[in-house]
Amino acid sequence: MVKLSAAGKKALDDLVTQFQAENKVPGFGITVTSVDRELYASAGGFRVHDDPTSGAVTPDSLYWICSMTKLLAALAGLVLIEQGKLNLDDPVTKYLPQLKDLVVLEGLMATPTPTPRPAQGVPTILHLLAHSSGSTYFARLPEPIYALSKGYTFEQTGGREQAQAEFFEHIKEGQSGIPLAADPGTSFSYGYSSDILGIIVERVTGQSLADFCEQYIFKPIGIKTTFRLTPELITRLIDLSFRNEDGSISRLGDRIPLIQRYPKEVLLDLGGIGGYSTLPDYAALLRHLLRIEAGKDVPNPILKQETVKSLFKPQLTEAGAGALAAIVSMWDPDVARNGVNWSTGLAVTTKDLPGKRRANSGFWGGWAGTLFVVDPTTGIAIVTGTQIVPTSDKGAMELFDKAEGIVYANLEDD
Repeated sequence: MVKLSAAGKKALDDLVTQFQAENKVPGFGITVTSVDRELYASAGGFRVHDDPTSGAVTPDSLYWICSMTKLLAALAGLVLIEQGKLNLDDPVTKYLPQLKDLVVLEGLMATPTPTPRPAQGVPTILHLLAHSSGSTYFARLPEPIYALSKGYTFEQTGGREQAQAEFFEHIKEGQSGIPLAADPGTSFSYGYSSDILGIIVERVTGQSLADFCEQYIFKPIGIKTTFRLTPELITRLIDLSFRNEDGSISRLGDRIPLIQRYPKEVLLDLGGIGGYSTLPDYAALLRHLLRIEAGKDVPNPILKQETVKSLFKPQLTEAGAGALAAIVSMWDPDVARNGVNWSTGLAVTTKDLPGKRRANSGFWGGWAGTLFVVDPTTGIAIVTGTQIVPTSDKGAMELFDKAEGIVYANLEDD
């Protein structure tokens, strides 16, 4: 067991003070947990970055965690696998017949006019978990990742099934079938795999993804992470900010339409980007997984130890690992060069990162500036966050990088 030294806590406090004083990022937070308990939680800035009257950001503030939602969708899928309602080798067409006609866009990342061809093979549940289904956010270059300009809004009259149908039409991008960046199982492709998995969870259970996760993940752990905003949660949600080309920070304004959320009715819970959480609650989720992985006593475990261990075991081919490294290098070249892969729910490091996370640590981040690492070898998880776009913001990356370095330099036996 490890703990954070007094010097380490002071260094993190100093980091928070520095980032707030220098206005490096808008409202932000840092949370650190061991396998046994929360070790540190602090925050700085304001809910609206340039408005002190909006209230100070605290550990209880809420973040749109964007792609950190992908772990939640993966956990939901793994719960269903343990319940015997899904299998890793199930073809997705067993649940979603509309995915039988898939199109690979040859030369997608090399040319603005890729050549479509029929896909070879059908994605499986494992491919969705490992992001090797071929599904891609980049079917229409040069649109930015997530293509959020499309708004992700769905008709209010047709209910969940209509919203699902609209989603699949939405991601066809004008092709004859759902476009893929590669044949299923052959490589890593960042795209809609988690959203598709979330829809399968809904089809199999008859529940919304939000309700399923509340019943089988959030409530057993005792966290308030959610897919659905409420009037009370809105008051704690940190506003999104925008990093201008000169490095200054502005309110986001109407630059980018956001996903459908309160006060609009949410008809489709997006397993790829639809979650909201405080940083301590997300850290509590990671701590829950660390405890199961370590074989410790866990009240209401959401998964078996063997399943949790799979979250730290690589699943990608060599080509897939290279494709993932290219994505990771956009925000953390050191981690990418050190070797990465993807498991059944997490990006994983394949070697120790000097002075930081150990081999087989899980990690990922969210489009708007949230990041985490969960290290079962050391028994530590770190979550940092702000709310700023464009993605891979230099200030958000610096916050996480410095926090991780401080934590690993100041661990001691408990």
